[in-house]
Amino acid sequence: MKQLIRLKKGKFIGLLFLILSVGLVSHSQNEREITGKVTDQVGVPLPGVSVLLLNTSIGTQTDFDGKYSISAKKGDVLVFSFIGMKSTRNTVVDNNIINVQMEEDAAVLDEVVVVGYGTRKKSDVTGSMARVNTQATQSLPNTNVLQSLKGTVAGLTIGTPNRPGEEPIFRVRGTNSISASNRPLIVVDGIIYNGSLNDISNNDIQSVDVLKDASAAAVYGSRSANGVIIISTKRGVAKKPTFNFSTSYGFSDPVKLIPVLSPEGYLQKILDIRIATGQEADPNNISDYLTITESNNLAAGRTVDWYDRLVKTSITKTYAGSVSGRTDKTNYFLSGSYFDQEGIVENDNFKRFTARANFSNDLTDWFNVSLNTSITHKDYSGSAVPLRYGLSPYSNYYEDGADSGELEYFPMEDPFFRHPELNLRTEDFDKRLNLFGLVSAKIKVPFVKGLKYTMNYSLSSENNRRNIFNDNTLSITNNGSASKTISEQYTWTFDNILNYDRIFNNVHSVSATFLLSREYQNATSTNASSTDFFSQVLGYNSLELGAVPSVNSGFGEQNQNAIMGRLNYAYDNKYAITGTVRKDGYSGFSQTNKYATFYSGGISWTVSNENFLKNSAWLNLMKLRFSYGENGNQAIGRYRTLARITANTSDKYVFGDGGGTSNGVAVSTLANNELSWETTDTYNLGLDFGFFNRRLSGSIDVYSSRTKDLLLNRQIPSLTGFRTILTNVGEVSNKGIEVALNATPVMTDDFSWDIGVVFDKNNNKIESLFGVDDDGDGVEDDDIANGWFIGKPLGAIYGYAIDGIHQIGDTDIPSGYEPGDFRIVDYNNNGEVDVDDRHILGYYTPNYQFSVTNTFKYKNVSLFVRINSVQGGGKDNHYVGNNIIGHSPNAPFASWSDRFSFPAMDYWTPTNPSNTAARVNYTPTRGHPYLEDRSFVRLQDVILSYAFDKEVLEKLKIDGLSLNLNAKNLHTWTKWTGYDPETTRVGNSTVYGTTINNSPLNRTFTLGLDLTF
Repeated sequence: MKQLIRLKKGKFIGLLFLILSVGLVSHSQNEREITGKVTDQVGVPLPGVSVLLLNTSIGTQTDFDGKYSISAKKGDVLVFSFIGMKSTRNTVVDNNIINVQMEEDAAVLDEVVVVGYGTRKKSDVTGSMARVNTQATQSLPNTNVLQSLKGTVAGLTIGTPNRPGEEPIFRVRGTNSISASNRPLIVVDGIIYNGSLNDISNNDIQSVDVLKDASAAAVYGSRSANGVIIISTKRGVAKKPTFNFSTSYGFSDPVKLIPVLSPEGYLQKILDIRIATGQEADPNNISDYLTITESNNLAAGRTVDWYDRLVKTSITKTYAGSVSGRTDKTNYFLSGSYFDQEGIVENDNFKRFTARANFSNDLTDWFNVSLNTSITHKDYSGSAVPLRYGLSPYSNYYEDGADSGELEYFPMEDPFFRHPELNLRTEDFDKRLNLFGLVSAKIKVPFVKGLKYTMNYSLSSENNRRNIFNDNTLSITNNGSASKTISEQYTWTFDNILNYDRIFNNVHSVSATFLLSREYQNATSTNASSTDFFSQVLGYNSLELGAVPSVNSGFGEQNQNAIMGRLNYAYDNKYAITGTVRKDGYSGFSQTNKYATFYSGGISWTVSNENFLKNSAWLNLMKLRFSYGENGNQAIGRYRTLARITANTSDKYVFGDGGGTSNGVAVSTLANNELSWETTDTYNLGLDFGFFNRRLSGSIDVYSSRTKDLLLNRQIPSLTGFRTILTNVGEVSNKGIEVALNATPVMTDDFSWDIGVVFDKNNNKIESLFGVDDDGDGVEDDDIANGWFIGKPLGAIYGYAIDGIHQIGDTDIPSGYEPGDFRIVDYNNNGEVDVDDRHILGYYTPNYQFSVTNTFKYKNVSLFVRINSVQGGGKDNHYVGNNIIGHSPNAPFASWSDRFSFPAMDYWTPTNPSNTAARVNYTPTRGHPYLEDRSFVRLQDVILSYAFDKEVLEKLKIDGLSLNLNAKNLHTWTKWTGYDPETTRVGNSTVYGTTINNSPLNRTFTLGLDLTF
């Protein structure tokens, strides 16, 4: 059977390419370009109006001036539709110009949105969702679409990447799970996408739909508990082939660099440490207190500004080209792009090449086939130069303090820090290849009106190669070290979809969807390494030359399947109801729990379409929505329910027969056959509105969700041989409000001003954990070790509070403390500092967030400005972070300040009674954080663009030309004294506000050009 399927698949794809090739060169006769302008009742141009040929998918949209161009022949009917306006039809006759004036119609809400395995009119949607047009920010130097979405959707939280090629953290409506994944599901062109969003070029994206509540996302069942982001890529629109080329060139530098000790400050630090430790501290003998290298450089007047040496202005270049179009039968979009982003230090680079080909062909009036393919090649090669802030300003940059030559291996003699630029000698090869293909077939069943069958089959292959070689100058003790790692992941998805859409008597709209889905994924990896090379000429390409080899390999696979049914009914554009049932299966669970069923339902009432409001002069839209549903989370490893056995070369077994040792294996985790799905129940109440000819519109949503059967690692007695076991226990709740407002305060023939505001507030709470009451107080115990507290949000910061610094003359300094130490708060007022003084100090999570986007257009000039903000505070002290390294010279470890430099700070001395930074040799008796407010307001995006007018375009014989000047992260207003207050990802860790230990946020300026012909 498998061989038959492969054979048919091969013949089908060959036939498909043949048909597409024929379709591309076919064209109809007697067609001509129809042009015109679309305006509202008072003559104001309407941009974004949909212009379609009746009974086809062929169409275009009006530009900013309300103008359009479409190929049609005599007798064709053009359908003009726009949200909030009455649709109008015009028949093509002898005139090549058709101007249209559209009328307001509050009863029409015809925008079509992607809802998962199909589309719906927005007026019939009962769930909470948002559509984003990313075209407005396409010119920005964004690595992926998440950066374009930031600040556009209420309830969607996106962090800020601070390294090239980094994918930011993103969440929809807070955190639902403690241990399992909180990443939203990604869907691309109707198929679940498991790759990185860095693989998709922003220039290829047409629109993004964000599904936020259970009713909207329920069709994806166990995959959608954390929300769904649906990406639709571009397709051809105009009959004439349309060529587009865009490019940009820009530069970046750090928004700020945290200052370190100046040469004078470094010398004073040496004296202050000696005073603090009771040693001689004579400024005249300062040279005696330094290392030989430092003393020589001080005498020679040589210093090194390490920031000046290591930090550079980085360059970002982008190039993107595409050709798109259609014939009567075939639609095509071909594109390619190149993205080259440098970091602010050497070898911190990211390069990406993408190519995409989207084809769709109507073989008959009832049979359509399409093929979407893409290839992405990413290059992260290079070992980035670290910003070693601890290096002395009196270090050697080159050997013997020379102005050039060989780099000094240990610039300040201390072996803890080797020269940062020695990283440039590391051979680091890190390249990743992603191939994606989607074949779709759509059949309109001839004998059942409104019934359509869709088959989607996708293949995805990811190949990552990482090779590293450090020669004997970098790996001294090992005489060189090298490794080669190859990892591959292969995924296929097969969806069978039945859609039924009918309208009866012009008032009854019925839509039904049935899905049968199967997904398979496998992953394999091989790592080989070696050390102690007798010859290093071939590096990692000849690991056998190393004397100490090591090999590791792995393989894993998983299967998922699902069956889903959805029913939508709408009456007279007033009332709508939706119900969904989905059953999911996942091979990662045990035999008794492989399947789970999830339900959802939603209703809506478009009040503005009732007769008593239908002719209202001020109200255009008022729609109430309510939904409830369940979604699951299966985001655990493939084999987490099983007892796993691991091999370790250090685990040796002796048989006792006089022979050598043998490699051994050991059970590393306990089995749990009862492990099952996390389930999230969500209620959502929403209001959509539009006033004054939609000059003011928006939505308000309030929601409440509860996630139960959390997948948590529960501690167990160590006498079992294990410390934890993964179980289903505990509950987490999220409640929140989301507001989205859009307004057009000014609109004239030459000038318009649009403003968009989004606001959301999420309250997260742990409802229960393990159900344990070891202290017998009748209340479930908290998990202090992990920072989980019943009735409190996730992200709690637990520890000792501080209140300034002990000063000379204070009479209440506890035993073990001295002047210059941080004052630990006696929280329980028992007169001493002990473990019972620990308490919740605050939370990493925000209190609320908002963004404001203004778009000003005057004739051919437009200005786009977006401000983004995350705010903390409140009675629970939200959105704080630990920046102890900026307030304690010895923060990294006990002898740091004695051996190295540190951030410039107003540290305490007997003659400088600071209350914000501890004494120079402070080592806390009890570890504690130094919390700072991370609230910020950021001028995130600014785009100034100019579109050349029609006369210039006609002279140049092109369709469009625009220039744009872009700025990103222009300024941030915050009290945070680290690099950046936002939550970000550093490697595999989440960092709540970056400090001097991390990379700084960059400010970027680019100049771009967009050409269409």
